[in-house]
Amino acid sequence: ERFVPDPYGAAGSRLYRTGDVVRWLPSAVVEFLGRSDDQVKIRGYRVETGEIEAVLHDHPTVNDAVVIAEGTGPQTRLAAYWTPSPGAAAPDAAQLAAHCRRRLPDYMVPGSFTELATIPLNRNGKVDRRALPAPVTTTAAPGDTPLGPVAQLVREIWRDTCGIDAGPHDNFFHAGGNSILAIRLIAEIQNEFEVTLPVRAVFEGPTVVEMAQLIENQIREEIAQMSDSEVIADSTLTKEPNA
Repeated sequence: ERFVPDPYGAAGSRLYRTGDVVRWLPSAVVEFLGRSDDQVKIRGYRVETGEIEAVLHDHPTVNDAVVIAEGTGPQTRLAAYWTPSPGAAAPDAAQLAAHCRRRLPDYMVPGSFTELATIPLNRNGKVDRRALPAPVTTTAAPGDTPLGPVAQLVREIWRDTCGIDAGPHDNFFHAGGNSILAIRLIAEIQNEFEVTLPVRAVFEGPTVVEMAQLIENQIREEIAQMSDSEVIADSTLTKEPNA
């Protein structure tokens, strides 16, 4: 498994597969990204966590970073841990997510960013993943208005139907959602709100707030298309008898 045939050498010669994941740059420099045994599977994609860590290291205020897969099965999501550069103003989670999104595909953007004073190491000097704290779930930014009744109900459906307890602006897929859970989510939303929404609505509005807005827009459209008689028949208002 480790000693593989050398396609460039003499007959019978071998190469040793180290398990290191590297990138060969145009300058002929080989950049170390991580280990192949750190590879994880997120929503059907094979992800090298070392590649995400390299992007985080490129942020001017990040001193060190490590990315792990948190959770199991469909609820697996990427969690990033990072330490700030000395004397630098620490960025918030939204800034780090935007930095990653400029360099990485959406499925490789971590769903949480937890700031640490130091990255825990074991006696061999490697990252002690078991010593990492529980990831900090992103929440609404200061100054955000409270959730309206539709958004609050959407958030409850996320939690009860998909097992995702997320903040108002957390991405459904970053928080552990996948295409199967999206189908289940839309079915429950259609049942609860009595609206017709396609599954792509989860991709168009992947946060609680955005999804609630799509639902409200759909309700308004369906009401606008109803005739006056349908609106009256559907109304719960009753007329008081004359005195």
